Amino acid sequence: MAPTAILERTTATAVDSIAELKAKIANGHATHPNGAPKSALVRDGPERKPVADDYMYDFKYNAPLPTLERLGTDFAEDTDAVKIAEDFLVTLQAAFADPAKFTSLFIEDGVWRDKIVFAWEYRTFNGTAKIGEAAKDLLANTPVANLKLLSPTPKVDRPYDDLASIQIHFSFDTDKVGASGVANVVKTTEGIKIWTLHTVIESLLDFPELPNRDGHMIAPVSWATQREQDTDFEGRQPDVVIVGGGHNGLMMAARFKALGVSAIIIERNERIGDNWRKRYESLSLHFPHWEDHFPYMPYPEHWPVYTPAGKLGEWLDWYASAMELYAWTSSSVTSCKQEDDGSWRVEVNRGGHGQRVLTPKHLVMATSLAGVPMSPYIPGQEEFKGTLRHSTTHDSSREWVGKKVLVVGTSSSGFDTAYDFARRGVDVTMLQRSPTYIMSLTHSVPRIIGIYEPDKNGKRPDLDECDRMAYSMPVGPSEELGRRLAEDLEVLDHDLLAAMEARGFQTWRGQRGTGTQTLGYSKNGGFYFDAGACERIINGDIKVEQGWIEKFDGHKTILNGGREKEYDLVILATGFSNTIDSVRATLGDDVADRCNDIWGVDEEGELKSAWRDCGVPNLWIMVGTLQHGRYHSKRVSLRIKAMLEGIAGEKYVK
Repeated sequence: MAPTAILERTTATAVDSIAELKAKIANGHATHPNGAPKSALVRDGPERKPVADDYMYDFKYNAPLPTLERLGTDFAEDTDAVKIAEDFLVTLQAAFADPAKFTSLFIEDGVWRDKIVFAWEYRTFNGTAKIGEAAKDLLANTPVANLKLLSPTPKVDRPYDDLASIQIHFSFDTDKVGASGVANVVKTTEGIKIWTLHTVIESLLDFPELPNRDGHMIAPVSWATQREQDTDFEGRQPDVVIVGGGHNGLMMAARFKALGVSAIIIERNERIGDNWRKRYESLSLHFPHWEDHFPYMPYPEHWPVYTPAGKLGEWLDWYASAMELYAWTSSSVTSCKQEDDGSWRVEVNRGGHGQRVLTPKHLVMATSLAGVPMSPYIPGQEEFKGTLRHSTTHDSSREWVGKKVLVVGTSSSGFDTAYDFARRGVDVTMLQRSPTYIMSLTHSVPRIIGIYEPDKNGKRPDLDECDRMAYSMPVGPSEELGRRLAEDLEVLDHDLLAAMEARGFQTWRGQRGTGTQTLGYSKNGGFYFDAGACERIINGDIKVEQGWIEKFDGHKTILNGGREKEYDLVILATGFSNTIDSVRATLGDDVADRCNDIWGVDEEGELKSAWRDCGVPNLWIMVGTLQHGRYHSKRVSLRIKAMLEGIAGEKYVK
């Protein structure tokens, strides 16, 4: 396989310690007009942009931030933000009945993002022309009432010296749904205007979640026997089949159960949670668990900040049992066909329980954002005298003490794997094919997920409130803010990044200069949150080589440029293909060929196919992080419930 890029190796500085590396860094930074310090790092050359700006990113409506200079005014020091919020809701209530007035509330490049309240789809309308068109089409058919302020208490936010806004959280009802909204408003010379508005489905008014059942054991069989019988689905059919029993599948099943929708999970592993139990033993989640709580069942107090993968696997199993979810393990889909009426015929091999045919109305794919492991063919690999494996089949460094190891790839899995070898004193080298975005946990965590952090007494914040904040900003403004955040982090992480560069490791500021933000939307990788491996590189415990493997020759690994090395173990931390490959392998060519692209940002700023229409009626793609699972499972389950009950509005397609 040809290399994706040809990189010149960075010349490493010969130093003895981190202190000496840091001593080479110049003190002081220039300052931006927005008040933030400028980065002092200089990383020139076209090779420092390994991912094109438009790779899996079709967004077309970039607009500058509404800075004080652009707006021509600012909030006064004694601004009563609560009074502004209350007056705003009165104005917005009236404007929901008048498309022209509604549109006039926005600044010219304002954004309205809707999730299944008005458009019955995930849609973003960028700029007043698009907002006006959508408002004219949608508002007349969707009466709005009962606008009420929600927490947190509105205040003037000033993330930068040149930017000021008030964030207003509120609830409201339409004729069918209960909803929430978040408006970010700014002060203009014409008064208070909307910068961004996010409207989101929260409930179905006529179909609320079921109340808790009584629980007294008056049935003719035991609880355990009844659970087995319910799980068998003998003589009945589920409304929904969920393929995949990871966190997304379980969260969807829990949401469905609360709504009275029958669902069965098809999981190929022997036990729920094996998708985490069977990963490399040193794995812990890369971010704190604060944002990762499951629907209806948050982690208990004193949960470790960074969840070990094995523990998460056990939690998934506990969750399925506690929520009484129905799952067929050691099972797989053997054939899948969509009927003319949009329903499905799914044949399932239940392992030791024979073959079953299910006929659900909806099908959910929850087999992970990753497709299948990507292992590039390397000439001579059949005759390689060492061991060659993909990172998905590697579990521990224990048996390799005293050996030499090469890890190919410098995203999260590559770093984790190399770190595991280094901590046991194994001679390990990372082979870097292209620059990697690096950020420290110290500085990134409080800025990216700090709103979810418990207070000093351990009290957790309200998850719904945090989720409204975390998901309120549309892609366009998020990109502009993300670009500023990436440079802020680069300034704060200057010592770390400069020390990594001095050891020959290449870094960059991420796709479109937004750090992890755009990379997460496109590659879903190419970055590393430093959990300890960077210090091992800086100390020399993990060596770095640039380039790629040209071929194997017996015991030798030949890197580009004819560099001959010898390694006992070569691990390919080379990632995964797209989700569509998993869809194809599971549901067949007919379904996969009708799917739209999965993941990546569309022209208006929504992720393609995830949690929304994917091009195949009644097929839903549930992918993403634990936080994504909790948040989007609510929206998707409500939409499916509305469709099953015949009350869903028509999907807006203009």
